[in-house]
Amino acid sequence: MDISTPVKNLLDDAVSLRRDLHRIPEISECETQTSAYIRAELERIGLRVKSVGTGLYTTVKGTASDRRTIGFRADIDALPIVEKSGEPFASTNGCMHACGHDGHTTALLLLARLLTEHPPQHNIRLIFQFGEEGAGGAERMIEGGALDGVDEIYAYHVCPELEVGKFASAPGALFAGTVEFDVTFTGRASHCATREQGVDALHAAARLVRDLPEIVEPFRNNALLHVGKLTAGSARNIVADKAVAECSFRFFDEADRENGMMRLERKLVEITNATGADHTVVVHSVYRPLINSAYALERFKQFADVEEIAPRYTAEDFSAYCDKVPGCMVWLGIRDEKHTSPLHSDTFGFDEGALLYGIEAFYRLATSA
Repeated sequence: MDISTPVKNLLDDAVSLRRDLHRIPEISECETQTSAYIRAELERIGLRVKSVGTGLYTTVKGTASDRRTIGFRADIDALPIVEKSGEPFASTNGCMHACGHDGHTTALLLLARLLTEHPPQHNIRLIFQFGEEGAGGAERMIEGGALDGVDEIYAYHVCPELEVGKFASAPGALFAGTVEFDVTFTGRASHCATREQGVDALHAAARLVRDLPEIVEPFRNNALLHVGKLTAGSARNIVADKAVAECSFRFFDEADRENGMMRLERKLVEITNATGADHTVVVHSVYRPLINSAYALERFKQFADVEEIAPRYTAEDFSAYCDKVPGCMVWLGIRDEKHTSPLHSDTFGFDEGALLYGIEAFYRLATSA
Protein backbone atom coordinates (compact mmCIF):
# COMPACT_ATOMS: atom_id res chain seq x y z
CA MET A 1 0.00 0.00 0.00
CA ASP A 2 1.26 3.47 -0.91
CA ILE A 3 0.99 5.93 1.94
CA SER A 4 -0.21 9.40 0.99
CA THR A 5 1.73 12.53 1.94
CA PRO A 6 -0.81 13.74 4.55
CA VAL A 7 -0.50 10.39 6.35
CA LYS A 8 3.30 10.23 6.02
CA ASN A 9 3.46 13.61 7.70
CA LEU A 10 1.83 12.12 10.80
CA LEU A 11 4.74 9.82 11.71
CA ASP A 12 6.27 12.05 14.38
CA ASP A 13 2.85 12.59 15.93
CA ALA A 14 2.16 8.85 15.83
CA VAL A 15 5.38 8.22 17.76
CA SER A 16 4.61 10.93 20.31
CA LEU A 17 0.96 10.02 20.90
CA ARG A 18 1.51 6.29 21.09
CA ARG A 19 4.38 6.62 23.56
CA ASP A 20 2.42 9.05 25.72
CA LEU A 21 -0.41 6.52 25.90
CA HIS A 22 2.01 3.64 26.45
CA ARG A 23 3.35 5.31 29.59
CA ILE A 24 -0.10 5.52 31.24
CA PRO A 25 -1.75 2.10 30.73
CA GLU A 26 -4.92 1.42 32.72
CA ILE A 27 -6.96 -1.76 33.04
CA SER A 28 -10.60 -2.13 32.01
CA GLU A 29 -13.03 0.37 33.56
CA CYS A 30 -10.14 2.30 35.17
CA GLU A 31 -9.04 4.23 32.07
CA THR A 32 -9.53 7.68 33.60
CA GLN A 33 -6.14 9.17 32.70
CA THR A 34 -6.27 7.63 29.24
CA SER A 35 -9.79 8.95 28.70
CA ALA A 36 -8.76 12.46 29.78
CA TYR A 37 -5.81 12.36 27.36
CA ILE A 38 -8.05 11.33 24.44
CA ARG A 39 -10.66 13.97 25.29
CA ALA A 40 -8.02 16.71 25.38
CA GLU A 41 -6.70 15.68 21.96
CA LEU A 42 -10.17 15.61 20.38
CA GLU A 43 -11.31 18.89 21.92
CA ARG A 44 -8.06 20.56 20.86
CA ILE A 45 -9.05 19.99 17.20
CA GLY A 46 -12.58 21.27 17.80
CA LEU A 47 -14.59 18.07 18.21
CA ARG A 48 -17.42 17.63 20.70
CA VAL A 49 -16.92 14.54 22.84
CA LYS A 50 -19.46 12.36 24.66
CA SER A 51 -18.56 9.96 27.45
CA VAL A 52 -19.83 6.46 28.23
CA GLY A 53 -18.18 5.26 31.41
CA THR A 54 -14.47 5.75 30.77
CA GLY A 55 -15.03 5.48 27.01
CA LEU A 56 -15.68 8.32 24.57
CA TYR A 57 -17.07 8.95 21.12
CA THR A 58 -17.26 11.85 18.72
CA THR A 59 -18.54 12.63 15.23
CA VAL A 60 -16.83 14.44 12.37
CA LYS A 61 -19.63 15.97 10.30
CA GLY A 62 -19.74 15.15 6.59
CA THR A 63 -20.35 17.62 3.78
CA ALA A 64 -22.73 15.64 1.55
CA SER A 65 -26.48 16.19 1.74
CA ASP A 66 -27.13 12.45 1.50
CA ARG A 67 -24.36 11.50 3.90
CA ARG A 68 -24.20 8.20 5.72
CA THR A 69 -22.35 7.61 9.00
CA ILE A 70 -19.26 5.40 8.97
CA GLY A 71 -17.92 4.20 12.30
CA PHE A 72 -14.39 3.38 13.42
CA ARG A 73 -13.56 1.88 16.79
CA ALA A 74 -10.42 1.71 18.92
CA ASP A 75 -10.08 0.01 22.31
CA ILE A 76 -8.24 1.95 25.02
CA ASP A 77 -7.64 -0.43 27.97
CA ALA A 78 -4.46 -2.24 28.96
CA LEU A 79 -3.55 -5.43 30.83
CA PRO A 80 -2.31 -6.19 34.38
CA ILE A 81 1.15 -7.15 33.11
CA VAL A 82 4.47 -5.81 34.42
CA GLU A 83 6.36 -4.51 31.38
CA LYS A 84 9.86 -5.84 30.60
CA SER A 85 10.40 -4.30 27.17
CA GLY A 86 13.29 -2.11 28.27
CA GLU A 87 11.96 0.79 26.23
CA PRO A 88 12.58 4.31 27.59
CA PHE A 89 8.81 4.93 27.42
CA ALA A 90 7.91 1.67 29.18
CA SER A 91 5.14 1.68 31.75
CA THR A 92 6.13 1.64 35.40
CA ASN A 93 2.69 1.36 37.03
CA GLY A 94 2.31 -2.44 36.90
CA CYS A 95 0.05 -2.40 33.83
CA MET A 96 1.03 -2.60 30.17
CA HIS A 97 -0.34 -2.00 26.70
CA ALA A 98 0.61 -5.54 25.77
CA CYS A 99 -2.20 -5.91 23.24
CA GLY A 100 -1.53 -2.82 21.14
CA HIS A 101 -4.53 -0.78 22.21
CA ASP A 102 -2.28 2.27 22.52
CA GLY A 103 -1.61 1.87 18.78
CA HIS A 104 -5.30 1.50 17.93
CA THR A 105 -6.10 4.65 19.91
CA THR A 106 -3.25 6.61 18.33
CA ALA A 107 -4.45 5.72 14.82
CA LEU A 108 -8.00 6.90 15.56
CA LEU A 109 -6.79 10.16 17.10
CA LEU A 110 -4.72 10.88 14.01
CA LEU A 111 -7.60 9.90 11.73
CA ALA A 112 -9.70 12.47 13.60
CA ARG A 113 -7.04 15.11 12.93
CA LEU A 114 -6.92 14.27 9.22
CA LEU A 115 -10.68 14.43 8.87
CA THR A 116 -10.98 17.81 10.56
CA GLU A 117 -8.34 19.15 8.15
CA HIS A 118 -9.88 17.42 5.11
CA PRO A 119 -13.66 17.19 5.75
CA PRO A 120 -15.21 13.91 4.49
CA GLN A 121 -18.44 13.60 2.54
CA HIS A 122 -19.95 11.27 5.12
CA ASN A 123 -20.29 11.58 8.88
CA ILE A 124 -17.52 9.74 10.69
CA ARG A 125 -18.17 8.30 14.16
CA LEU A 126 -14.99 7.69 16.16
CA ILE A 127 -15.46 5.35 19.12
CA PHE A 128 -12.81 5.05 21.84
CA GLN A 129 -14.04 2.03 23.75
CA PHE A 130 -13.20 1.15 27.33
CA GLY A 131 -13.18 -2.35 28.77
CA GLU A 132 -12.43 -4.60 25.81
CA GLU A 133 -10.32 -6.96 27.93
CA GLY A 134 -13.16 -8.83 29.57
CA ALA A 135 -15.36 -6.00 30.87
CA GLY A 136 -17.96 -5.99 28.08
CA GLY A 137 -17.25 -2.39 27.14
CA ALA A 138 -18.68 -2.70 23.63
CA GLU A 139 -22.21 -3.46 24.81
CA ARG A 140 -22.11 -0.54 27.22
CA MET A 141 -20.79 1.85 24.57
CA ILE A 142 -23.69 0.79 22.34
CA GLU A 143 -26.19 1.26 25.18
CA GLY A 144 -24.70 4.71 25.74
CA GLY A 145 -25.40 5.81 22.16
CA ALA A 146 -22.00 5.36 20.52
CA LEU A 147 -23.48 3.37 17.64
CA ASP A 148 -26.64 5.44 17.16
CA GLY A 149 -27.07 6.36 13.50
CA VAL A 150 -24.00 4.41 12.35
CA ASP A 151 -24.49 2.58 9.04
CA GLU A 152 -21.28 0.50 9.00
CA ILE A 153 -18.26 0.11 11.28
CA TYR A 154 -14.58 -0.89 11.03
CA ALA A 155 -11.69 -1.71 13.33
CA TYR A 156 -8.30 -3.32 13.13
CA HIS A 157 -6.05 -5.16 15.55
CA VAL A 158 -2.26 -5.13 15.39
CA CYS A 159 -0.79 -8.53 14.54
CA PRO A 160 2.82 -9.48 15.42
CA GLU A 161 2.67 -12.57 13.21
CA LEU A 162 2.05 -10.45 10.10
CA GLU A 163 4.69 -8.32 8.38
CA VAL A 164 4.50 -4.54 8.69
CA GLY A 165 1.92 -3.01 6.37
CA LYS A 166 0.11 -6.27 5.56
CA PHE A 167 -3.60 -6.73 6.24
CA ALA A 168 -5.39 -10.02 6.90
CA SER A 169 -8.93 -11.06 7.74
CA ALA A 170 -11.52 -13.75 7.16
CA PRO A 171 -14.94 -13.72 5.54
CA GLY A 172 -17.52 -14.69 8.13
CA ALA A 173 -16.14 -15.64 11.53
CA LEU A 174 -12.80 -14.00 12.39
CA PHE A 175 -12.80 -14.51 16.17
CA ALA A 176 -14.53 -17.05 18.36
CA GLY A 177 -17.35 -16.37 20.74
CA THR A 178 -16.65 -17.14 24.35
CA VAL A 179 -18.36 -18.04 27.60
CA GLU A 180 -16.19 -17.31 30.65
CA PHE A 181 -17.52 -19.20 33.67
CA ASP A 182 -16.63 -20.86 36.97
CA VAL A 183 -17.76 -24.26 38.20
CA THR A 184 -17.80 -24.60 41.99
CA PHE A 185 -17.97 -28.05 43.54
CA THR A 186 -19.06 -28.25 47.17
CA GLY A 187 -18.28 -31.36 49.23
CA ARG A 188 -17.64 -32.17 52.89
CA ALA A 189 -14.29 -31.99 54.66
CA SER A 190 -12.83 -34.88 56.62
CA HIS A 191 -9.41 -36.22 57.53
CA CYS A 192 -7.90 -38.25 54.71
CA ALA A 193 -7.57 -41.20 57.10
CA THR A 194 -11.37 -41.30 57.29
CA ARG A 195 -12.07 -40.09 53.77
CA GLU A 196 -15.28 -42.15 53.63
CA GLN A 197 -16.77 -39.55 55.99
CA GLY A 198 -16.09 -36.73 53.56
CA VAL A 199 -17.14 -35.73 50.05
CA ASP A 200 -14.14 -34.86 47.91
CA ALA A 201 -14.79 -31.70 45.87
CA LEU A 202 -11.29 -31.84 44.39
CA HIS A 203 -11.96 -35.32 43.03
CA ALA A 204 -15.14 -34.01 41.38
CA ALA A 205 -13.24 -31.13 39.77
CA ALA A 206 -10.56 -33.51 38.53
CA ARG A 207 -13.22 -35.59 36.81
CA LEU A 208 -14.45 -32.49 35.01
CA VAL A 209 -10.93 -31.75 33.74
CA ARG A 210 -10.54 -35.37 32.65
CA ASP A 211 -13.83 -35.39 30.74
CA LEU A 212 -13.45 -32.08 28.86
CA PRO A 213 -12.78 -33.77 25.49
CA GLU A 214 -15.97 -35.81 25.82
CA ILE A 215 -18.07 -32.68 26.34
CA VAL A 216 -16.95 -31.01 23.08
CA GLU A 217 -16.48 -34.17 21.00
CA PRO A 218 -19.47 -33.53 18.64
CA PHE A 219 -17.99 -30.18 17.52
CA ARG A 220 -14.31 -30.54 18.50
CA ASN A 221 -13.12 -29.01 15.22
CA ASN A 222 -15.07 -25.80 15.84
CA ALA A 223 -14.98 -25.32 19.61
CA LEU A 224 -12.77 -25.76 22.64
CA LEU A 225 -13.36 -26.03 26.39
CA HIS A 226 -10.52 -25.15 28.74
CA VAL A 227 -9.96 -25.11 32.51
CA GLY A 228 -7.24 -22.56 33.14
CA LYS A 229 -7.26 -22.46 36.93
CA LEU A 230 -8.27 -24.97 39.60
CA THR A 231 -8.39 -23.96 43.27
CA ALA A 232 -9.18 -26.53 45.94
CA GLY A 233 -8.45 -27.86 49.39
CA SER A 234 -7.03 -26.51 52.62
CA ALA A 235 -4.33 -29.03 53.61
CA ARG A 236 -2.55 -32.12 52.29
CA ASN A 237 -4.30 -34.44 54.75
CA ILE A 238 -7.83 -33.03 54.47
CA VAL A 239 -10.54 -34.03 52.01
CA ALA A 240 -11.36 -30.85 50.07
CA ASP A 241 -14.80 -29.44 50.80
CA LYS A 242 -14.62 -26.94 47.91
CA ALA A 243 -13.06 -26.73 44.46
CA VAL A 244 -13.41 -23.98 41.86
CA ALA A 245 -12.61 -24.56 38.19
CA GLU A 246 -12.22 -21.36 36.14
CA CYS A 247 -13.25 -22.21 32.58
CA SER A 248 -13.45 -20.79 29.08
CA PHE A 249 -15.61 -22.18 26.27
CA ARG A 250 -14.77 -20.94 22.76
CA PHE A 251 -16.99 -21.46 19.71
CA PHE A 252 -17.75 -20.19 16.21
CA ASP A 253 -21.40 -21.23 15.99
CA GLU A 254 -24.12 -20.17 18.44
CA ALA A 255 -25.71 -23.61 18.11
CA ASP A 256 -22.46 -25.17 19.36
CA ARG A 257 -22.50 -22.82 22.35
CA GLU A 258 -26.01 -23.88 23.34
CA ASN A 259 -25.27 -27.55 22.75
CA GLY A 260 -21.92 -27.35 24.55
CA MET A 261 -23.30 -25.70 27.66
CA MET A 262 -26.12 -28.26 27.83
CA ARG A 263 -23.61 -31.11 27.49
CA LEU A 264 -21.53 -29.50 30.24
CA GLU A 265 -24.50 -29.42 32.59
CA ARG A 266 -25.29 -33.08 31.88
CA LYS A 267 -21.66 -33.97 32.64
CA LEU A 268 -21.78 -31.99 35.90
CA VAL A 269 -24.94 -33.84 36.97
CA GLU A 270 -23.17 -37.11 36.19
CA ILE A 271 -20.17 -36.04 38.30
CA THR A 272 -22.43 -34.99 41.19
CA ASN A 273 -24.21 -38.33 41.10
CA ALA A 274 -20.90 -40.21 41.06
CA THR A 275 -19.05 -38.21 43.74
CA GLY A 276 -21.75 -36.64 45.91
CA ALA A 277 -20.28 -33.15 45.43
CA ASP A 278 -22.83 -30.49 44.57
CA HIS A 279 -22.04 -28.03 41.77
CA THR A 280 -22.94 -24.50 40.71
CA VAL A 281 -22.05 -22.65 37.52
CA VAL A 282 -21.51 -18.88 37.47
CA VAL A 283 -21.16 -17.23 34.05
CA HIS A 284 -19.08 -14.05 34.09
CA SER A 285 -19.23 -12.97 30.44
CA VAL A 286 -20.51 -14.08 27.06
CA TYR A 287 -19.17 -12.71 23.76
CA ARG A 288 -20.65 -13.70 20.45
CA PRO A 289 -18.35 -14.73 17.59
CA LEU A 290 -17.03 -11.81 15.55
CA ILE A 291 -18.67 -12.25 12.16
CA ASN A 292 -17.33 -9.99 9.43
CA SER A 293 -19.98 -8.60 7.13
CA ALA A 294 -19.33 -9.59 3.51
CA TYR A 295 -20.32 -6.07 2.46
CA ALA A 296 -17.98 -4.35 4.95
CA LEU A 297 -15.04 -6.63 4.17
CA GLU A 298 -15.43 -6.02 0.45
CA ARG A 299 -15.60 -2.28 1.14
CA PHE A 300 -12.32 -2.46 3.03
CA LYS A 301 -10.73 -4.48 0.21
CA GLN A 302 -11.41 -1.59 -2.17
CA PHE A 303 -8.70 0.37 -0.38
CA ALA A 304 -6.21 -2.27 0.81
CA ASP A 305 -5.03 -5.76 -0.11
CA VAL A 306 -6.30 -8.23 2.47
CA GLU A 307 -4.87 -11.72 2.87
CA GLU A 308 -7.42 -14.38 3.84
CA ILE A 309 -6.62 -16.25 7.05
CA ALA A 310 -8.28 -18.87 9.23
CA PRO A 311 -10.47 -17.79 12.17
CA ARG A 312 -8.87 -17.71 15.62
CA TYR A 313 -10.10 -18.86 19.01
CA THR A 314 -9.27 -15.50 20.56
CA ALA A 315 -12.31 -13.36 21.41
CA GLU A 316 -13.06 -9.72 20.58
CA ASP A 317 -16.05 -7.73 21.77
CA PHE A 318 -16.07 -5.76 18.50
CA SER A 319 -18.51 -8.58 17.72
CA ALA A 320 -21.20 -6.58 19.54
CA TYR A 321 -21.02 -3.80 16.95
CA CYS A 322 -21.06 -6.31 14.09
CA ASP A 323 -24.27 -7.77 15.50
CA LYS A 324 -25.96 -4.39 15.08
CA VAL A 325 -24.62 -3.01 11.77
CA PRO A 326 -22.42 -4.30 8.94
CA GLY A 327 -18.91 -4.41 10.35
CA CYS A 328 -15.43 -5.63 9.63
CA MET A 329 -12.24 -6.15 11.61
CA VAL A 330 -8.86 -6.80 10.01
CA TRP A 331 -5.42 -7.67 11.32
CA LEU A 332 -2.70 -5.04 10.71
CA GLY A 333 0.83 -6.41 10.46
CA ILE A 334 3.49 -4.97 12.78
CA ARG A 335 6.22 -7.64 12.63
CA ASP A 336 9.76 -6.57 11.84
CA GLU A 337 13.25 -7.80 12.76
CA LYS A 338 13.21 -6.05 16.14
CA HIS A 339 9.60 -6.64 17.18
CA THR A 340 8.64 -10.32 17.33
CA SER A 341 7.01 -10.76 20.76
CA PRO A 342 3.43 -12.08 20.80
CA LEU A 343 0.38 -10.22 22.02
CA HIS A 344 -0.09 -10.20 25.81
CA SER A 345 3.63 -10.75 26.44
CA ASP A 346 5.64 -8.51 28.78
CA THR A 347 8.05 -7.59 25.96
CA PHE A 348 5.44 -6.80 23.30
CA GLY A 349 6.09 -3.74 21.14
CA PHE A 350 6.09 -2.36 17.61
CA ASP A 351 7.41 0.42 15.40
CA GLU A 352 4.88 3.25 15.21
CA GLY A 353 5.49 3.52 11.47
CA ALA A 354 3.32 0.43 11.06
CA LEU A 355 0.33 2.46 12.23
CA LEU A 356 0.51 4.64 9.12
CA TYR A 357 -0.80 1.75 7.03
CA GLY A 358 -3.86 1.44 9.25
CA ILE A 359 -4.43 5.19 9.23
CA GLU A 360 -4.10 5.27 5.43
CA ALA A 361 -6.65 2.47 4.95
CA PHE A 362 -9.13 4.10 7.33
CA TYR A 363 -8.60 7.52 5.77
CA ARG A 364 -9.31 6.16 2.28
CA LEU A 365 -12.43 4.42 3.54
CA ALA A 366 -13.63 7.48 5.49
CA THR A 367 -13.23 9.81 2.51
CA SER A 368 -14.68 7.45 -0.10
CA ALA A 369 -17.80 8.54 -1.98
